[in-house]
Amino acid sequence: SVAVVGASPKGGYGLTTLQNLRGVGFQGDLWVVHPTLTEVDGTPAFPSLSNLPGVPDAVAIAVPAAAVPAVAAEAGRLGVGAGVVYGSGFAELGPGGKLLQQRLVQACGDRLKLVGPNCLGAISYRGKCALWGISMPFDHAHGDGVLALAAQSGNMALTLMNSGRLPSPAYAVSAGNQAVTTVTDCLDWYLTDPQIRVIGLIIEGLSDVPRFRDLALQAAEKDVSLVVLKVGRSSRGGRLTLAHTGTLAGSDAAYDALFAQTGVIRVDDLDEMTAVCTLLAAPVRPRGTGLGIFASSGGECGLIADLAEEAEVNLPELDPVTTGALETLVPSYGSVSNPFDLTAGGWGQHDIYQTSTAALGRCKGVDVVAFVGDSPSLGGDPVAAGWVEMISGAAKASAELDVPVALITTTTDTSPAMAELTKQHGIELLAGLRPALRAIGLIGKRARRHPRRPQSEGGGDAEAARAVLSTLPAGVIPETESKQILTAYGISVPAGGLAADRDTAVSLADSLGYPVVAKIVADSLAHKSDIGGVIVGLTGAKDVAQAYDLINTRAAAVVGRAAVRGVRIEQMASAKGVELILGGRNDAAGPLVVIGAGGVLTELISDAGRLLWPFDADQVRQVLTGLQVHVLLRGYRGSDAVDLEPLVRAVIQVGHLLADLDRVTEIDINPLLVSATGVTALDALIVTAESSAQEGG
Repeated sequence: SVAVVGASPKGGYGLTTLQNLRGVGFQGDLWVVHPTLTEVDGTPAFPSLSNLPGVPDAVAIAVPAAAVPAVAAEAGRLGVGAGVVYGSGFAELGPGGKLLQQRLVQACGDRLKLVGPNCLGAISYRGKCALWGISMPFDHAHGDGVLALAAQSGNMALTLMNSGRLPSPAYAVSAGNQAVTTVTDCLDWYLTDPQIRVIGLIIEGLSDVPRFRDLALQAAEKDVSLVVLKVGRSSRGGRLTLAHTGTLAGSDAAYDALFAQTGVIRVDDLDEMTAVCTLLAAPVRPRGTGLGIFASSGGECGLIADLAEEAEVNLPELDPVTTGALETLVPSYGSVSNPFDLTAGGWGQHDIYQTSTAALGRCKGVDVVAFVGDSPSLGGDPVAAGWVEMISGAAKASAELDVPVALITTTTDTSPAMAELTKQHGIELLAGLRPALRAIGLIGKRARRHPRRPQSEGGGDAEAARAVLSTLPAGVIPETESKQILTAYGISVPAGGLAADRDTAVSLADSLGYPVVAKIVADSLAHKSDIGGVIVGLTGAKDVAQAYDLINTRAAAVVGRAAVRGVRIEQMASAKGVELILGGRNDAAGPLVVIGAGGVLTELISDAGRLLWPFDADQVRQVLTGLQVHVLLRGYRGSDAVDLEPLVRAVIQVGHLLADLDRVTEIDINPLLVSATGVTALDALIVTAESSAQEGG
């Protein structure tokens, strides 16, 4: 049973909700709450929820914002289970709206599960129920959908539902302000339906990242594909970063890391989401990135080859059996390759499309078969153009294959008749070469990963690290103390110490043994090398004395003599290896660790991988193999391969450090020297905020 509060014959969200409920075939009791009318659009009306013949299972609230909390409170008292609030005028409008939304949340308590406010509503096509406030498609109510959608943006959810190319959704929710029920709550519930195989989410952000992580891993364990469009990725976060790793992390990197570690497929727009969901909802899913594809145009084949490389889609070389089968289909002037150009002679030919599809589908390395062609809006009737013969030929071959078969159009302008033809024959329609190839690449890469819950590994001496921090004000931590904190977490640093005068610097260098490095130590100086505050290769006492005076003078000219604390003298690294950058930050989503090309390469190339805590050794290794600099770690042009395991442990230890010490806002180890014998933090920068109430164990 459903009660629509505020429905009026004048129109609006309430009246449309009544029409939508009937349109999807709702069979339960339906009532209207209206202060003066006895019926609206043929539905009996009552003056209040309390006057209804029974307690409704759900309410659709279509009244002005100021009246909503009272309606929600009444619904909660009566025992109504759930509902939607369409209206705007809440938290999205500023302080006054936030107070009204707080009143609404209090009115709901723990009894009324509410979607909204500021939303379009919620639909169960599976259950033939639509609490949806604007016009919607009813066609999906006749399907048996394996797809579920939830979005903060109602219009984007509706756009997907209105697409003739998207598989029929079983559920769709426009979450709006998420005052009570969030997109993550929808994900949680969708996972209880064993028929759901694909879940598409459109989000701006997540308020509970650990819960989302757990649910995403549950989805992976159930073989339910999770596809996310995260908007707002271009935001820079509103604060400057002092560490290079802070810049490499970016404002959106935590979400990238979260999705990669949990098997979520992240898409960039609605075309990509449509293509990805279409392929994942198919009876057979792609098992990799290998594409066997044919077209009737050499130009299309060339364009496919260009875009496939960009989308990280593999075009496997054809084996002799496949080549032999395809050679029988082309004229003497034709040739066989992948992409395969049928030439115009194959157009409209059922048998040629059947043979091409079958041959490519059995070729080693092919995970998806596709054929290319268009039926745009002004292109005429696709039936008259020969598409029935081509699609049915591919479909006949598809029935004998264990890979999906798709029709890919070169543009996204596709006639509804083409969409209907492909559905009738069980062929997947992917509109637009770029979205289609991106979808194949994204799904194929995901298919080769096996997301799982990380194993607990490593750990450090958090108390020793906190003891160091307790003696220092917030801000940039001096290198000596930064390295003490790293040592507490088992990360090796060169032997050395702080010298407050020239004689101490020389004495310290003599005791360490030459060559040594001299580094300025000054308050609030984040990057010493930028001012010439680092001098390497000092081989004697005279060199050390001169270096001490020189870098002190340089630093005093920049930060003032009062800020200069002295010079750190330390052993110069003798091992050969690869310089990396390792660090990260305490992000709103959790500790985010960054590993990438270090030293001078940090400034030249953006080669970095990111991990959101918690993670384990296998996940670190997976990220390392995706770096450009990994070729150097394996040994390049005669150089020795490095020992990766100490590096893997160091990455895990930085994760522990950030998780243990929430005062640490950023950490930057650059360079981290990785050699055949281990790892050494040659330089370190730690930035802290004021002590938090939570830190302390």
